[in-house]
Amino acid sequence: MWGAVAGRDFSLPLLIGVCLLVSVPPALFHGYHYVEGLTVTIAQSALDDGNWLTPHIYNARWIERPTLLSWLIAAISLPFGHVSPFIARLPIILSLLSGILLVWRALRPVASAEAAVFGAALFLASPIVMRYYVTSVADIPLAVVLFGAFLVWWRSYATGRISLSCWIGIGGLLAVAALMKGPQPVAYFMLGLLTFVAMTSTWWQIPGLILAGFLAAIPTGLWYAYVFVPGDQSEWLRYTRLASPGIAQPHPLANAADFFFESLPAALMAIALLLTGRSSVKKTVPQNFVLALSCYAFACTVVILFWPAEVNPRYVLPMVLPLCVLGGIAYDALSERRTVLVASGICITTVLLGYAAVHSVFDGLITPAYIHSKISGAQIVELVRNAPAPIYRTDPRAGLNEFSYVPSRVTTIRANTISTIAKPAWIVVPSTDAPAIIAQGKGRIMSRLALDHSILLRFE
Repeated sequence: MWGAVAGRDFSLPLLIGVCLLVSVPPALFHGYHYVEGLTVTIAQSALDDGNWLTPHIYNARWIERPTLLSWLIAAISLPFGHVSPFIARLPIILSLLSGILLVWRALRPVASAEAAVFGAALFLASPIVMRYYVTSVADIPLAVVLFGAFLVWWRSYATGRISLSCWIGIGGLLAVAALMKGPQPVAYFMLGLLTFVAMTSTWWQIPGLILAGFLAAIPTGLWYAYVFVPGDQSEWLRYTRLASPGIAQPHPLANAADFFFESLPAALMAIALLLTGRSSVKKTVPQNFVLALSCYAFACTVVILFWPAEVNPRYVLPMVLPLCVLGGIAYDALSERRTVLVASGICITTVLLGYAAVHSVFDGLITPAYIHSKISGAQIVELVRNAPAPIYRTDPRAGLNEFSYVPSRVTTIRANTISTIAKPAWIVVPSTDAPAIIAQGKGRIMSRLALDHSILLRFE
């Protein structure tokens, strides 16, 4: 049944249609969630206050890492003057489409049409990708850009010669990736290729790799130098999970299990292929292609497995795309010998995509869900309209998603300065701090609206 559909000319457009079905309705109707408010607020601050190079969350400086995604969203929003939810999520939708096309394009010259579509479907059906279908964070765009750099390298390597212009182009793509979330994720490309070079003894690639890394470091290094003020280094160490408060005992086995299930069914198919050996791979697959994909997917992932801090599965999103290509190769290699395994992979993929489609239609169009922040944002607007007063908040993340819907100016202050602000005022504080702040107000501070992990107070 899969072959009857995936082997037709309309199979790739059909998969693209599924991608749009699972992403566009939620992008239009879902409220901001997770840390989308951070991305949106930085973009809006660039529009309102001109804070383009030095990111700000309202009046508070935020220099954890470069924020290319926010800058891009702000640039798209320039004609409108404000950031809308769909514009904030548009780069994510385009990244999903690009990821599908990159996996399909990597497979089509070396595998059957059915295998190429299967590999592309694996990307869209990976649980870790499904989680970020409409989440305006940089992880999926970052993974796609890094894999694009890998494919540029592979195409040149497969021809037997990598030109200087190719290494310069790769350096440009890596620079874009580094401006997304800082230099650490670029290790997926650098460590992957270094491992491949060591395993194949192609040491002649080292100068080009150094050049690409140097070019990638220039814009990111300039950004860090531009925003730096004494004391920022502690914030950067915290972000890299190298500061002493963030160091924890590594959990490699738990991390490995987490990564495996988050990248199902691509991980299942890729591991099955690697365990069967080279003899089962079709002759159309170039020599060392499977090795190159494996080095790219696993070299940095192994480091993350043992990282001495709490590890989020989204850190390994760059691993998913090469696993999907390996899964497509596995489709051709195992279809005759391991029919049940391949059929299981197809079934899991189809079920996950079906679930995502139903979820998107019902939650976006029929019974709207996941709109809590949108509702709360409208309630804040109504409260402030009925009782105008300045809006403050005491925590960098307090009310971030809800305030993304509020057109009023918001000011960040310290909790110990609440008594000094002009009254009346609206104040958003973390839920854990609210009781003490209300008690200190001696009847002048009242709780008005419960938000996500925070509370909106009125100070008379």
